[in-house]
Amino acid sequence: MVVSAQNVEEMDKQKATALVWQAIQGQWMSSCLGVLLELHIPDLLAKENKPIALKDLAERAGVSEAGLDPFYKVLRVMAQYDMLDEHPGKLFSSNVATELLVRGKNPSLGHMAAHQINTPKLEAWKVLPEAVKTGQTAFVLAHNGETMYQYGERLENAEFGAEFMQSMTYFTQHSLQGGTQSLRDAYDWKSAKCIMDVGGGRGELLSNCMSWAGPKVKGVLFDRPFVIEGVDLPAMFGAKGIEHAEERVTLVVGDVMQPFPDKVQKADVDTLVMKHFLSAFNDKDAILILKHCSQVLAPQGKILLLQTLVPEAGDRKNNTCSDGVSPGLFSIEILAMCPGGSWKPLSEWEELFTAAKLKLESVKAVGCNMHLMCFVKA
Repeated sequence: MVVSAQNVEEMDKQKATALVWQAIQGQWMSSCLGVLLELHIPDLLAKENKPIALKDLAERAGVSEAGLDPFYKVLRVMAQYDMLDEHPGKLFSSNVATELLVRGKNPSLGHMAAHQINTPKLEAWKVLPEAVKTGQTAFVLAHNGETMYQYGERLENAEFGAEFMQSMTYFTQHSLQGGTQSLRDAYDWKSAKCIMDVGGGRGELLSNCMSWAGPKVKGVLFDRPFVIEGVDLPAMFGAKGIEHAEERVTLVVGDVMQPFPDKVQKADVDTLVMKHFLSAFNDKDAILILKHCSQVLAPQGKILLLQTLVPEAGDRKNNTCSDGVSPGLFSIEILAMCPGGSWKPLSEWEELFTAAKLKLESVKAVGCNMHLMCFVKA
């Protein structure tokens, strides 16, 4: 069969049109997902071992009689996209995707989804064009000058802050699963004597690293006050088999824009890890943070940067990781929510670390969407 140049051009146009429609309709899909989460539909369906009738589900979700028809239409389209299952007679049940969206005590994809499409963040996305035009951060522009972190630390926004922490813990757990090589196998953890996690949240990553390093390793967990206050050492570290965590792990609060406190200086840190932390800062601040890290790092120590890498300019083959995460789009999410922040390609990370007098020693793909970059003092 001979395909004419005109037909090829028409097929290319149709493909391009489909791409644009996909982008337009992606926002609508997110809004429908927001309805499911706001009404706790995943939690309600997952509790049942048989399909639930539409009216019964609506009553449990607090949907009025007037809202029954639009409620059904949202459920119907989400079932068509495999987020839940619809059965004859307007009956609904959970499936694998639904159960991933359940928000219980343990961090889940549901917490991540709810955090990404909650109202404060949606308000930020609305002003993205203005933020791009003026060089501002969308979240700060939408929330009267407050950064996302400042917003989450206010008492009246405690739910936002808690959801953020749950989503970050989930993303750590998720990102290190799957792939051709695990983080455990990608580095010689047993060579570490003291591991420090900067911006380490509640200790999910640090506790794993310490469990791989052996019974003699010590740890330093550094983060903001409201984060460290929520750390449960026995629960988080004990669950990984780390005995005497209270004696082996030092909890430190502080500001990364300032030199680390004396207790960090005295800890003899030889392995310093950062996961999706440095990408929340502009380049100038990131270089300053790296200089502070170098000051507390042993002479032969390593800085391990765990990041999802954005494809280099012109690379259209690596836009999406095996788990569906799109690094380039995620980089815009960081840019919109964190002043000066953004995920980067490998070349930009190397350039940034070089400016802080650190050099790249190795880079390895780990888990389903991340890379482990090892840097040493130049």
